[in-house]
This record gives sequence, C-alpha cells and structure tokens, in this order.
Amino acid sequence: MSKLQALLFENVNKREVSDFCEGVGGLVAVTENMVYLVRGGLLERMAIKTYAIKSISSIEIRKPNMLTNGHFQIITSGNVDRTKRFSTAFDYAKDENTVMVKANCYDHFVRLEQLIYKFRDKALEPALEEAPTTQSDDVFAKIEKLASLKERNIITVEEFEKKKEELLSQI
Repeated sequence: MSKLQALLFENVNKREVSDFCEGVGGLVAVTENMVYLVRGGLLERMAIKTYAIKSISSIEIRKPNMLTNGHFQIITSGNVDRTKRFSTAFDYAKDENTVMVKANCYDHFVRLEQLIYKFRDKALEPALEEAPTTQSDDVFAKIEKLASLKERNIITVEEFEKKKEELLSQI
C-alpha cells in the first residue's frame, strides 16, 4: 500500500470507497457522495482535498502522450479553472485539483470519471424533479377542474360556486 493510499484510508472508511486510482504524485478516490483527491510527492506535503459529488461541474481528462503524462482535473461550481487554454503539463502538475496520469492507468481514470458523473447525476436527480405543490396550488388546480366540469354541464353553477368557496376557505 502506498503512502497516499494509507493517508486516504486513515481518513475515509475503506468500505465506502467505490473505486480509486493512483496517478503520478496523487490519487483519486470516489464514494457515493464524495470525491477525494490525495496529493503528495517528494517536495509536496501530503494532503487530502474533498469534493461533494453535487459540486463537481466537470472533469477534464487528457490522455498521456509520448512526451508527457496526461491529467485528471476536477472542476467545481464556483471555482475558476486556473489553468489556461494553452497550459503545459507542468501547469497541470502544479494545480491542486489535478492528478497526473500515466498511460498504463488512463483507462482506469476514464472509468472514475464515468463513475463520478453517474453518482453526480443520481445525487442531482431529486432536484430535477418537479417541485412539490403547495396547498394553494392544489386548491387552484381543483377549482380549474370544477370549472371544466361546469363548462361541460356536469355540475351546476350553484354547485361550482359552493365548492369553490369551500376550497378558497382552505387557503
């Protein structure tokens, strides 16, 4: 077990971790609600950065090439990506939200990205559903149905007015 893994499992229950992968000088671990980025190298103090799944707006993953490692960068809502359009691998290596990726573990990082998006979509699902109706919304919907029944001569005008008054008194 590497030092990065040991630090992770000192702070996070191993059973909660769905998947993790170690890159160059860093490690990314995913649970159902959190993403942990553990960094630490020869000249860098080891530290854990945590991200709530819901706060992750995107992930940038770049495949390694013959000259440089790739990278796995987490971008959260409200935080600005400090790397620029034409950033080098050295810029990404210094970024605290990035883990450098070797060619032999690139596919595993792609699976981590997919897992994070899956958990994030699941976590955001209830927020995407229709907001619960309030009592007043329910009352007005019932009055609209009654008006429709009155227009089709299923109920009388008097029945409609009486029921409408009852419903409006509930607000």
